Amino acid sequence: MKEGRLAECVGLWLAEGGNTLKSEITFTNTCLELVDLFKKTINELFTKEQYNQRIYVYSKTGQKVSLPYQDCKIKYYIHKKATKPFFIYRLASIKLRNKWQEVINKILNKKELSTYVLRGFFAGEGNIKDGSHNSRVLRISQKIQKEFIDKSLNYLNIKYRYIAKEMSYDISGKWNWDIFAKLRLADLHPDKKKRFWGVYSKFKEEHYENNFIKSNILNVLNEPKSSRQLAELFNRTPARIQDVVIQLKKQGVINNFRVKSVDYWTKNKDLVIISKLKNDYLLLLDMPKQTAELARYFKVDWKSSFKRLQELQNLNLIRRQNDGRWIKLETNKEILAI
Repeated sequence: MKEGRLAECVGLWLAEGGNTLKSEITFTNTCLELVDLFKKTINELFTKEQYNQRIYVYSKTGQKVSLPYQDCKIKYYIHKKATKPFFIYRLASIKLRNKWQEVINKILNKKELSTYVLRGFFAGEGNIKDGSHNSRVLRISQKIQKEFIDKSLNYLNIKYRYIAKEMSYDISGKWNWDIFAKLRLADLHPDKKKRFWGVYSKFKEEHYENNFIKSNILNVLNEPKSSRQLAELFNRTPARIQDVVIQLKKQGVINNFRVKSVDYWTKNKDLVIISKLKNDYLLLLDMPKQTAELARYFKVDWKSSFKRLQELQNLNLIRRQNDGRWIKLETNKEILAI
């Protein structure tokens, strides 16, 4: 069994399970797909154990629902306040309840499983609000603030606030919705999945928190990026990106190199970016050469060749000797030809 699926079911149970029951494992939900997921996971987890399991179906009329289970008893009850049928999965066993608690503790102690736990918990207790004035909020209902929820949200860099009066975690801001979308945190419950992506698609502009681009642009500059590439990554105009990168350059945090009228930005101080043409010049300077020699080789005029050589000299990659010949300089920097 994949550990991620097990962690999702831990999240589901923490949201909708009988947490206070010590002699049985129960899970309640109106979504049959989630009940089915939880049941199959439990059955795979305890495949070598002997136990009895049941499913209770509650509805306003006590109607029978076709369920594809041959390995457990199914009972139907009337619940006058039920607006739609809901299901309770129940496995009665003190021994397995204790084992299940051990699994829960193990899962919650693994930070790398936070995505799966939160996905399961949101399927149970999450909801999506799309109000007036573009007010879009992801909420997790909870009577009191829970440590494992805080840790999961913090680990995933999701900013939130717990509102005791409303008994819920409130998560707003386009950057938070982006994290939910990237990690598909609302996808486990089919109805919530549909609603999430419907609301998410309504975001017409990127609404970043203050200094978001400046704080995160270094994370994407492990490899050189052009201004246009950065603009596409952050869904901002090239002019807005220019404002940020120029400020970072002035602070000495990043460098830029202009190649064929395109600015490339990097945080690697030991990297020099040049065009493939300039790289060809460097390769030819294994021995000192005159400007005219290089001009003849590249079939350009003297002035054009001299300009390329000056640009390489400005990058401290070559030097012109007193006899007019150009020589290549030793450098510890990495040279990237684009």
